[in-house]
Amino acid sequence: MIIKPKNIVEPVIKWSGSKRYVAPELSRHIANQKRYIEPFIGGGAMLPFRQIPNAVASDIIPELVKLWNQIKNNPEQVAEEYKNRWERLQDEGHNVYYEVRDNFNNTKNEFDFLFLTRTCVNGLIRYNTNGEFNNSMHKNRPGINPNRLKEVILKWSHYIRDVEFLNCDYRQTLADADKNDFVFLDPPYGGTKDRYTKTEFNLDDFYAELERLNSVGAKWILTFDGTAGNREYDYQLPTELYKHKTEIKTGNSPFTKSMKTSIDAIYESVYFNFETSVELRNNISKNGVQELAFV
Repeated sequence: MIIKPKNIVEPVIKWSGSKRYVAPELSRHIANQKRYIEPFIGGGAMLPFRQIPNAVASDIIPELVKLWNQIKNNPEQVAEEYKNRWERLQDEGHNVYYEVRDNFNNTKNEFDFLFLTRTCVNGLIRYNTNGEFNNSMHKNRPGINPNRLKEVILKWSHYIRDVEFLNCDYRQTLADADKNDFVFLDPPYGGTKDRYTKTEFNLDDFYAELERLNSVGAKWILTFDGTAGNREYDYQLPTELYKHKTEIKTGNSPFTKSMKTSIDAIYESVYFNFETSVELRNNISKNGVQELAFV
């Protein structure tokens, strides 16, 4: 049995495009299935709210999956590894960051990876065309305090204790999905190359997989196309693949923030291949922040 958090959960792995602000509300749509599957895990914002103990999560980024497994199985070590690097950074200065970055690019060490994500500019995980992490250190921020991060790591280790983490393509993760499974899909924007790999996310292949999931009776929620400021990522899903669609604000763009040009709100479409018992809508709260609400 999973006891869900009541509110937004602080991330253990920072990830662009995270659904942490909407995870509590989206999770209310998760059906009472036997298994939860998430094949584009990223920062895993939905995992604490999934309601289904038996779960499989995957990604094609090896260091990300290694880190998830370490958080699950060795949370104390994860906290200590971060603390060691963080304390060196405070004592010795910014050269430590670049030393760790160089080591990560040579070894893809998962503990280096965590440190970099917590101390780089705006937490943006960015790789160059050679597959090397190339974001700079955030000079005005020291990175999350190790004592605070340790608390977060220990909580997440509890949340994910029943999750199996795999390093593989999404189609391999979903190969045995059937009517007993619930799938949450948060893939890269359609037709783009991932910032983390040279692999292109092929829309036709993805649509074919959604059609296959429909044919076997698996239920799914998909967050997909959307807008960020005046930029549109318009990849309208073929209407025959889904039964319901809505739009939500999932956060603000870290890219425009890092460029200091503007802060663009990100709105994404949410698709369901089943009829929902409650309806998502956007609601303006008293303080002017657009949030999810149910009617």
